[in-house]
Amino acid sequence: MNVYTYLTLKAWNTGLQLAFGILTTYVFLRILSPDVFAAYILVSAIGAYSSLADLGCSNLIYVSMRKAYLDGEHLGTGLEEALAALLTYGAVVLLVLFVVGALIVANVIDNHGRPLNLILYLLFWLLLLPWNIVRTTANAVDLYVPFEVLELTRHLLVTAFLITLLAGLEVREYLIAVNVVWGACFMIAAFYGRRLFDKFGAGKGSIAAAVVRLYRDRLASMKAAAAFNVSAFTIYVFPYFIIPAMSFPRDALVVFDTFYKVGRFGATAYRVAADAFLPMQTRAVHEGRTRDLMSSVGMVLAFQFVIFLVGAICLLAGSDRIFPVLLNGKVEISQAIVLMMVAMLLLELFQLTLEIILINSGLFEPMAKLYVTVVTALGTVALVSYLWELSFPLFLGMYVLVYGVGAILHVPLFLHYFGRQNRVSQTD
Repeated sequence: MNVYTYLTLKAWNTGLQLAFGILTTYVFLRILSPDVFAAYILVSAIGAYSSLADLGCSNLIYVSMRKAYLDGEHLGTGLEEALAALLTYGAVVLLVLFVVGALIVANVIDNHGRPLNLILYLLFWLLLLPWNIVRTTANAVDLYVPFEVLELTRHLLVTAFLITLLAGLEVREYLIAVNVVWGACFMIAAFYGRRLFDKFGAGKGSIAAAVVRLYRDRLASMKAAAAFNVSAFTIYVFPYFIIPAMSFPRDALVVFDTFYKVGRFGATAYRVAADAFLPMQTRAVHEGRTRDLMSSVGMVLAFQFVIFLVGAICLLAGSDRIFPVLLNGKVEISQAIVLMMVAMLLLELFQLTLEIILINSGLFEPMAKLYVTVVTALGTVALVSYLWELSFPLFLGMYVLVYGVGAILHVPLFLHYFGRQNRVSQTD
């Protein structure tokens, strides 16, 4: 695999992903009222939160398949487990779609007279769950480049359809189109999957046994991986569900959605380097070349710091022009919120880089303990904010503070597991 080809594709995909997130807010606030847009935000949060049904399976599959692939061992077992997880997640998608769809139709979740639109939007986000297994399997066997090419095509199409909303395309037509794109992507993935099954002699009839291996035989690892995944995702999205219950202004959810997207945009951009160097890093960990691992981490951090500087300058110097245009002048982003955005971008730089290495090296248990602790602290923040009726900026500031402590704690955790090996290699 050519790391520079992969890095280029990741850069293009990241740019399109960032553009899509920004354009979603820009376009929807021009064709929908803030109240209707808030319903779409809530539905997308539910769809994204459903990825917690992964329960760490994708991480376990990646670690086991990657190790077998690097060792030159048989991959049939890993492929069977990947297919079992894919089918299981498909069932989860249908279940969540049915339950939440019923709430939308019943107007428990405000449908504003367009329940089918919200259900289609929910489906668009739910399909990220099974797609995660496709990504995991491709990455484990060094099919990074074909997967990124497919992702690039998908991002181009859904972004193009989004732009056509401004040209008069109906929202329902847009939502149908983007879900059709999803269907085409899964069909292409199935083509690659069949070739892998034939190449490594995996048996499609062993799905039941594969499910048992995932959810029973690896129970200890599953618990730790599940705790990590649930906690990691909750850290980012729990304010979506907490804010509506607070006595905050009505536009607080839109403000947090903007805050969240800026942070996630930064994390997505950071992944350009982090993911591009991951194949090299997993090989270095596997072969005990800790010095090379540390060197690659330094390169990734340097690349990401440049991204942080660009983002920080844009936010600090241009927020008074960027956000009024993005939010169509309907919601105000204060300077205090902007400073919190900059702080989150800096904290994510360290957290994301080290998290990717630790998790993809199979260190689920220590990461789970750290993230459960952070979630517990955030729950305390939410309770205090509710009981004392704190202002929204103060609640968000406390959220950033707790997140920051968790991010910084990644450094001693990383050095504990890899720094000692590095010192030993330097003395040899």
